[in-house]
Formats: sequence, structure tokens, C-alpha cells
Amino acid sequence: MNIYNSFEGENIDTKHIPAMYHEFLFFNVKKTKHSHPYSYDPFLLWYNEEVRTLQDDNGQMRNVSTVYTDRLLQWDWDKHNRLCRKHFGDEGQLWHQRDPKKIEEFLCDWHDKKIVLIANIQYVNISNGYPLWRLDFYEAE
Repeated sequence: MNIYNSFEGENIDTKHIPAMYHEFLFFNVKKTKHSHPYSYDPFLLWYNEEVRTLQDDNGQMRNVSTVYTDRLLQWDWDKHNRLCRKHFGDEGQLWHQRDPKKIEEFLCDWHDKKIVLIANIQYVNISNGYPLWRLDFYEAE
């Protein structure tokens, strides 16, 4: 079972997670890592409990952006490795156990602007069976 954690490491009630993420909740995942290790369904690892809505203070939808971790390497290998060393102490490509605050700081440095991390969703590349992660965020006001 997945536990959806806050930045403080506390559990989050799934009713506070917006509908656009419900398909990634553990009880909606049909093909699990155990039943389909190389072709499992994506699942939510972490959600920012402070983001109760994807609307801004004026009621407008925020511009949510997504980056897949494997693309970071393709876009700029050296930048990826430099920022990984800075924020995580290694050049690893596994994002499932990385601290969400550090991921947010990494993305701020990557994009050279203040962002708010919304979610970390684990996927699998079905062409090779390797895991990858989808990081959703928006630009801070």
C-alpha cells in the first residue's frame, strides 16, 4: 500500500488529493509492480498536502508543468549530474526515495525560478522495464 506523505512526513488523507491524481492512487492501480514488474501502471508516491486546489487565489487554474526524470538526462546530462550532487549527494537516477523538499529545490535550480512541487508519480518505461518518475509542479507566485 502506498502512503501519501507531506513534506513533514505525515500521512495525507486521499480526499485532499485533486481528482486529476485519483487514477494514480494505489486502490485504482490494476497492474502493480509485483504483478507486472516491467509494465506496471503508474502510481502516486507523494503529493504536496499544501496544494489543496490547483486554482490560484483568483480562482484561475494554475499552469501545472510536468517533467519526466529520464528527460532531464537527455536535455542536459552535466546539469542533471551537477544538481543531483548538490541536492542529493549523488548522480543517481532513482527518485522514489528522494526527499520532496530536495526535489523541489532541484527543480527550482533546474528551471532557475521558484516552483512548488505538487506530486511525484512513478512510471515504468515499458520498452526497457526501467522506472522513471513524473514530477508535477507550478511556478510560485
